[in-house]
Amino acid sequence: MGEMNICSEAVIDSIRQGISNIPPESGGILGGRNDVVTNICLDKGILGKHSCSYTPDTRFLNQKINQWAETGIQFMGMFHVHFGGTESLSEGDKEYIVRIMEVMPKKIGCLYFPVVVMPERKVVAYKAVRSNEKVVIKRDCIKCQGGT
Repeated sequence: MGEMNICSEAVIDSIRQGISNIPPESGGILGGRNDVVTNICLDKGILGKHSCSYTPDTRFLNQKINQWAETGIQFMGMFHVHFGGTESLSEGDKEYIVRIMEVMPKKIGCLYFPVVVMPERKVVAYKAVRSNEKVVIKRDCIKCQGGT
C-alpha cells in the first residue's frame, strides 16, 4: 500500500458530514477492498476518563468489522476528531495505534489513522507500518481513485 487510497471523494465527505451528527470527541473505522477505502462506520465512542478524548466503543466496532468481513470488506484503520486545529497525533494516539498494530494478524502490514481537524474538517492521514518488529507511524497522502 502506498498512500491512503479512497474510492471517491464521497468517502471523505461521509466522514466530514458524519462527525457533525455525533459527539465532539468521536471517530470511526475504515474498511475497503484491494487496498482502497470504500466504507466508513461512525462511532459515538464510550464515556471515558476524560471528556476531551475519544474512547472507541470496541464492542460495536468489532461487530462491524466482523460484518464487513462476511462481505469481503477488510478493516483498514480508524479515524478520530482533533479540535483546535491540531493536525499531529498525540502521544496517546500513537500508543493506541501501536497497540492496535500489535494485535493485528502479521499479514496486515499497514493500517491508516486519519485525523479530522476541527473546526475546518480537514482530513490528515497517517499510516502505521510494521518495520523490523516495530511500528512506524508517518503522515501520509490521500489519493482519490475515482469520482464522487
